[in-house]
Amino acid sequence: MEVQSPSSVKERPEIAFVSDTPIPEDPGSVITQGCFHPDHAEVIRFFEKNQVYAVQIESCLSCPGGCRYCYASAHNPLSDELPADCIHRILHEVNETGVRAIDWLGGDPLMRKDWNELAHAAQELGLINNIWTSGIPLTDPRIAQQVAEVTSGGFVSVHLDSLDEEIYRILHTGDPGTKIRSVLHGVENLLDAGKQPRDIINCITFTRPLAGKDVERTIRYFSDTGIRTCLTQICMAGLGKEHPEWVPSGPQIRHAIGVRDRINYPGSDLSMSSMDVNKYYCGGTVCITVEGNVTPCSVIRQGFGNIHHLPFAEIISRHRSELLFLPLRAEGSGDGCSSCKNHPVCWGCRATAYYSTGNLMADDPNCRVREGYDDEKAS
Repeated sequence: MEVQSPSSVKERPEIAFVSDTPIPEDPGSVITQGCFHPDHAEVIRFFEKNQVYAVQIESCLSCPGGCRYCYASAHNPLSDELPADCIHRILHEVNETGVRAIDWLGGDPLMRKDWNELAHAAQELGLINNIWTSGIPLTDPRIAQQVAEVTSGGFVSVHLDSLDEEIYRILHTGDPGTKIRSVLHGVENLLDAGKQPRDIINCITFTRPLAGKDVERTIRYFSDTGIRTCLTQICMAGLGKEHPEWVPSGPQIRHAIGVRDRINYPGSDLSMSSMDVNKYYCGGTVCITVEGNVTPCSVIRQGFGNIHHLPFAEIISRHRSELLFLPLRAEGSGDGCSSCKNHPVCWGCRATAYYSTGNLMADDPNCRVREGYDDEKAS
C-alpha cells in the first residue's frame, strides 16, 4: 500500500538557499542516511545556513518501554505532558520560522490520546512528522497504519536494545519476552502498513550489558530487514544517573561503533563515531521538553529559554549559537576535530561531552579517533 500525504497540506513560504551549495559525497551513505531524514540534501542546506530544520517535541513522559536508564524520566517531574494548546501554538510558531519537520518524542508520544490529532495538525501546516516510539503501541494495527500515514515523507524510530530476554530484563521493567515480541510485532505492522524499511530506525541505548556480541546481533537482525540502527550512548541524565555501572568502557564503545559502521554503512570511508546521528541532524535540530524548555538535544536537559515565556523565534534568535553548536562550525574548532577525516559528518556526541565536562562544545571523550582507535571497521 502506498501512503499518500493528505490533500489538505497547505503551501508554506520557502527559504531561499544558494542553489549551488555543495552536497558532500559519501559512497556508504553516512551523509545521506546518517541524518535519518529522507531529504538529506535539504537537511544539509539548513545546516549550512545555520537554520533549524527539525524541532523535537517531547509531548509526554508516559512510556510502556520501562527503560531503567531513561534520560527523560525523573522521580518528581514538574510536568508529565505538554498541554495540547501549547503544542498547537508551538507548531504554528515553528512553522512561521521555516522549520521543516517535527520529531515527536516522549516518553512514547503514541501514549497520548491526541497524538494523531496533533500529528495531523503538523501535517496540515506542511510539516513532516517523524515519530520516536518504544514500538510497543504499534502492536495495534490501527495505530501502525495511522503512524505510517502521518509520517509520509518522514521516518519512524522504534526502541529495542536487545533480543536476549535476560539482558533486556536487566535494562527494562516488565516481562522481557512480552516486550521484545511486542516491538518486533509492531515493526511488522508498520511494514504491513506501507512504511519502507529505509524509513524505519531501531534505537539502541548502548550500555555495558549490551557490549560485544549482543549489540552486533541486534544491529544485524534489523539490518537484514533493511532497518538501520541509531546507536545512542547512555548519559548520566534522568534515571541514567542511578546506573553509572552501565557506562561501557572506551574499547566497548569503539567496538560497537565499528560494528554499526560495518553493518549499516559498509561502503563508507567516513564514520559519525560515537554520535547516534550525523552532525547535519544534530546541528539542525532543537528540542522542546515536556516542561517547555528549549534545548539543543533531547538528552541535554539544559534549557536556553522556555516556550511558555518567550516565542520560539525569539529563543532561537537569542540562543542560536548554543542551540545549533555554532562554535563547532568555525575553522580550527575542537582539539583536532576540524582536521579529522570524519569531520564532514561528525563533531562528537554533544550530550556525552556535556555530561562529561559540563561544556556543550567540549571534545567527546568517547571519540574513537581521539583514543587512537584503528579506523578500520571492526571485524
